[in-house]
Amino acid sequence: MKKTTSHIILQLLSLVALCSCSSQGGDEPVAYEPLQFTSSIIPYDGDAHSRVNTAGDAFLTGDFIRIKVICPFVSGAQYGETWNGSFDAFWLLKMTIGGWGPLTAADGCDVNGDYRDSGSSAMSQQIHSQQTPYVFTAQTWGLERKFCTSAGKLVLQYTPVFHADQSREENYRASDILWAQSYLQTGSESVHFDFYHKMAALCITIDGDISENAVLTLEGMPGIDQAEVIIGDYYAARSKINSDFGYKQKNVCTVENNGKVLGVGVNTATAAYTMPLTGNPNPAGRATVPNDGIYTAFNAGAKVYRLIVPPCELPVNAVVWLRDDDKRWKSTLEQVKFEEGVLYNITIKI
Repeated sequence: MKKTTSHIILQLLSLVALCSCSSQGGDEPVAYEPLQFTSSIIPYDGDAHSRVNTAGDAFLTGDFIRIKVICPFVSGAQYGETWNGSFDAFWLLKMTIGGWGPLTAADGCDVNGDYRDSGSSAMSQQIHSQQTPYVFTAQTWGLERKFCTSAGKLVLQYTPVFHADQSREENYRASDILWAQSYLQTGSESVHFDFYHKMAALCITIDGDISENAVLTLEGMPGIDQAEVIIGDYYAARSKINSDFGYKQKNVCTVENNGKVLGVGVNTATAAYTMPLTGNPNPAGRATVPNDGIYTAFNAGAKVYRLIVPPCELPVNAVVWLRDDDKRWKSTLEQVKFEEGVLYNITIKI
């Protein structure tokens, strides 16, 4: 598949082992070098576009990613897994004009749980200095959720949220969730992320006479509006910092489900878990999300509508409705199985 590659350098400091004895017998100062992050966006199968701007070639300024760092082969916490101050030990970054950088208070997130907007840590220390492999898992997200448990404990979650109403371009982009995982050995000076689309997408072209104000909806889809999309992480079970509502409780999975959409996150008063969609991995045998959702597509112009949908397999065909002033058209969608990372091109003749 074609890659859209952007070389993104975070202004981070990575400790490099350059210590040696000076001519006077003393130690030379430790040198610091920038830790480089590069990323590639893997386009949807069947689409020349990739995510995040509608032109399909780059992240947008202000986009958020969260990075979970786990050393899965040691029991003790290592440098880089915990030096960040955010809830559940996420590194929180945003796209700026100069590349990926830390959040600031102006981004409106209460990173450390003190009920005030604050910035995130800049990953300014050595991330992988210990003699053990590191696993970096990155994911786009767009909403900080804050709530209290039944015991009165504050919980913060940095959630990739699905929007059923994607008529606004920002909701369409936010629903298109990207995920990447990289494995590093000790001493690496760069981290590369291949970001993959974890949702499916529809590109629906209308063959017929409609106005530019026509609205297209899809009925009979999973009812997951405003829900957190959960992607499996085989290494989550070895995360060193977790609460009862943490990353481990929702994202842990078997190795064959690593990187697959498991379902949507559910928070109760006492715990959190993942509720699967029809056709998602469901090793726990939980009840699946009901297929009663109504999605509204993004009008891309020229009689083309784009819609992000979750990977699932419907037991009953969904229905497309096209509404243009007082006119109505109804069509049954033939596609019942939607695979992650695939764009389905559909033409509807009216």
